[in-house]
Amino acid sequence: MNTLIVDDEPLARNELNYLLTQNGHFETIDEAETIAETLEKLLYETYDVIFLDINLMNESGLDLAEKIQKMKQAPYIIFATAHDNFAVKAFELDATDYILKPFEQSRIDQAVERVAAKLNTASVPGKENAEEQSASEKVGEPVRHHSDRTSDVPIKQPSVLPIEVDERIYVLNQRDIIALSVNNGKTTLHTLSRDYETTEPLNTFAKRLNPTQFLRIHRSTIINQAHIETIEHWFNYTYQVTLTGGLKVQVSRSYMKPFKAAIGLI
Repeated sequence: MNTLIVDDEPLARNELNYLLTQNGHFETIDEAETIAETLEKLLYETYDVIFLDINLMNESGLDLAEKIQKMKQAPYIIFATAHDNFAVKAFELDATDYILKPFEQSRIDQAVERVAAKLNTASVPGKENAEEQSASEKVGEPVRHHSDRTSDVPIKQPSVLPIEVDERIYVLNQRDIIALSVNNGKTTLHTLSRDYETTEPLNTFAKRLNPTQFLRIHRSTIINQAHIETIEHWFNYTYQVTLTGGLKVQVSRSYMKPFKAAIGLI
């Protein structure tokens, strides 16, 4: 792989360069310290991944990321920064990972593996587009191809969901989320490992979730279709759904028709 480190601090660049060299996956490791220098390198070189700091002197790495994502063949972006309060925005920009300083070899290796996995998938002809087409047909949505990087519409939904709980940001894999529910003004994300409670509204999460994977069954409940175990007839011609882990939720009457259509009961 080829990579570019973008950071205005020489010591930070040196440290990251050393850790990436130790990783052993990279043929080329270049460096830049400003947005202008980065864009100039991108004109002449091709990179698989960019390690990008948030604060670049008087410039913003987030602004640079937006420019990079408009490229026809944009490299993957891993934010490498000392600031933990931009993670949500970073993942909204389709970042592959978000690493905090001081860097650790194990954390760097984990991020590199994520990029390697994405590159491996993209190298199989038709594999990514076929998966996107299959998912889109499931809900009757048009296919957005990965190469259309300049579209105003997101090309694909991110596979992770960042949430902030008790001043800490957790990055959840969407396939591990069983359901989201609202109770007493708080949103609970039920996952395979634990439950996360936050004050962020359910509708905010609804916009970030993969629509081919998640289904709203009640104004206060969204479920992951992959975690449906059983469906039972319930009161007033509705259904009670049992999810992974024994979690039981009810489909409201107003959501019965789209629910039945989504899981093939019509």
